[in-house]
Amino acid sequence: MPRWARFLSCSFTALVLSLSGFLLTAYWYEGGDGYWRSLLSFMAEPGFWNVVSFFALMAVLTLLAARAAVHLSRLPSPVAGALAGGLVVLIGITVILSMHADHWGGLAGGLRRAWPAAAPFALPFVLSGGLVNWLWDRFD
Repeated sequence: MPRWARFLSCSFTALVLSLSGFLLTAYWYEGGDGYWRSLLSFMAEPGFWNVVSFFALMAVLTLLAARAAVHLSRLPSPVAGALAGGLVVLIGITVILSMHADHWGGLAGGLRRAWPAAAPFALPFVLSGGLVNWLWDRFD
């Protein structure tokens, strides 16, 4: 498979896996009967598509960082993908905290607000990074 096709298919797969994992984690975290109805109504708004674009960017960055880690440090692909997914989600959390720090009472208030949910919401990115980089080697 040509590299551009492998990059496109793995990036799209990472987007689908991380977004669906994130939404399932949100369902587990928030629960409730009205979750799916609220999600469907949110999908009709531009904010949802901004989130999808952000996830697409994070998927591409995870793939690029993982491939760089594989080539530079000779890590196995799934390990490099999981580490890259964790790194990219850490950067994403930092961006979100910096955008909302004023509203959340500074850095300390933002960390108190975001930290309890950070690990479960980071898990889909870590898992999708590892799986997609394993898939990258299989497409060779």
